[in-house]
Amino acid sequence: MAGRLTFHFSPGSSALHNWDARCKLIGMLFLTGGMLYMHVPGLGLFSVVFIAAFAKARLPWKAFLIDMKWWVFFLAFIFCVQALSYPGSDPGATGWFPASGEALDAAALTCWRLLLVLCFATLFTFVTRPKDLQDALVWFLKPFSFIPARRIALMVSLTLRFLPLIMDNADDVRMATRSRLGHQRRNPFQRIRFFALPLFRRSLLRADQTALALAARGYNENLPVQLGGIPARHFIGLGFLVVAVAFAVGPVPQMIGAGVMHLVEIARHAAV
Repeated sequence: MAGRLTFHFSPGSSALHNWDARCKLIGMLFLTGGMLYMHVPGLGLFSVVFIAAFAKARLPWKAFLIDMKWWVFFLAFIFCVQALSYPGSDPGATGWFPASGEALDAAALTCWRLLLVLCFATLFTFVTRPKDLQDALVWFLKPFSFIPARRIALMVSLTLRFLPLIMDNADDVRMATRSRLGHQRRNPFQRIRFFALPLFRRSLLRADQTALALAARGYNENLPVQLGGIPARHFIGLGFLVVAVAFAVGPVPQMIGAGVMHLVEIARHAAV
């Protein structure tokens, strides 16, 4: 592993590691759906929740920040697109960027939401074993007999396994290219060629090895899932999370935030 956390699972004994995967999956769905409707107070609340959960799971901050830096370009692109396409904006409102202050606020809010979704997704993959996630998906899809539950769950599990492997292979190929001074080539097409071809070759070889391993172990879609009932104590954490999401999406945090901003404005005018 190249020190990357995104899409990687790390064993641990924290409460998040021991939380039932089915509860974690339901909570993640509620959380990501609710964040699309949260505003500044709700997003601030769940930013604090993420920091606390991050520390509870003992996730190394340095490796996490190294991973997040690659998303900065994506978020910057989303920010520019959102700000420039905001309806009813006045391009002359700001001198340094052709968008209004309202458009910049909306773009910043969108990027904040996406960043929190990425952070919680990284935390989810860090504390959830792919095998547990696969069994949870099969358990949820089992009542629908017309859906190939185990096949879908296997595809999701393999996706979570292959994405970090591909990124680790990309780091290995990049380091091998730099050691041979390949990064000093002036022709960008040659640089892409000598990077993409080894990466595709290693990825295809790994996929072929995985298929052979599944066949050698007698993979069968009709194997039963050995999952018991969800312990009652695990529903407590899920209930708190659902209530917190419902509270953050509702009007109360916005009213509190508006009241705080009003008090800050009064204090600022009093100071003047």
